[in-house]
Amino acid sequence: MPDTPRAYRAVCFDLDGTLLPMDIDEFMNAYFSSLARFVASRGLDAASFTEGLRAGTRAMAVHEDGATNAQAFWDEFFRHVDRDATDWDALLSEFYEGEFGRIGEGFQGDPAVPRILAALREKGYPLVLTTMPMFPLRAVEWRLAWAGADPASFERITHYENSTAVKPRPGYYAENLAALGCAGADVLMVGNNTVEDLAFCDLGADAFLVTDWLLDPVGYDLSTVRHGRMADLERFVEALPPCADPAGPAERGVVARAAAERALADNAVPGLDEDLAAARARAAADDAASHGDAPRGEGR
Repeated sequence: MPDTPRAYRAVCFDLDGTLLPMDIDEFMNAYFSSLARFVASRGLDAASFTEGLRAGTRAMAVHEDGATNAQAFWDEFFRHVDRDATDWDALLSEFYEGEFGRIGEGFQGDPAVPRILAALREKGYPLVLTTMPMFPLRAVEWRLAWAGADPASFERITHYENSTAVKPRPGYYAENLAALGCAGADVLMVGNNTVEDLAFCDLGADAFLVTDWLLDPVGYDLSTVRHGRMADLERFVEALPPCADPAGPAERGVVARAAAERALADNAVPGLDEDLAAARARAAADDAASHGDAPRGEGR
């Protein structure tokens, strides 16, 4: 794959396994287990909570009604959990402000990450964090902090309250193109997952695949995509020209459905298989929901 630097109008970054060099399975196990213990410590039924958490996670991947992922999550969550058992918003806000942050205690990020982000910003590139939007914003901010990245570096951060689809569904990436007001060909996507992150290429985006924590469930031919370790990405960024025509300003909130649909229609490559993307989104959600177990003998 030729690696001649060219100008883009925006650069999008994945978080887990890309900016954040953390084993995703270890993180998800710690997250689900910590959350279940927290709920149980408040005298609530951790088993039904975990069932609702898993069901809500799957719901975010499969809904196609234009609702936010947060709405899809809570609608399904309350099919399994007593809505009146507690003030769930307050309880989970407490968890994400405290216990969630302790998952990353002692973690050391890659020192190249803040240098890469700073170099791109100095060259005028708008940055978007296109992380899997299944978490509230506060959880994303914590993970950025573990990575040594300032949330303020990003024009837009995807999370479950401002997104209506998940990776690798093309609608997710179309939302972000609409938020930026640019074409897929104007964007560089930096990620580590050959399915979830390279799906942006189906809307015309260019890509750099970071291989330090490579996830390749499909045996992707890496020779067809620019790739390398974080140090290689840093060299690539240093060689990029200044951004002469930055996209944006980016929409930080929910993108209008009509705008996302136009972005998808305008940018989808011929032969885009949306059914396959939907199946892969379901598989990703099932994998996420398989982590962690409710503490036994705790709660009601």
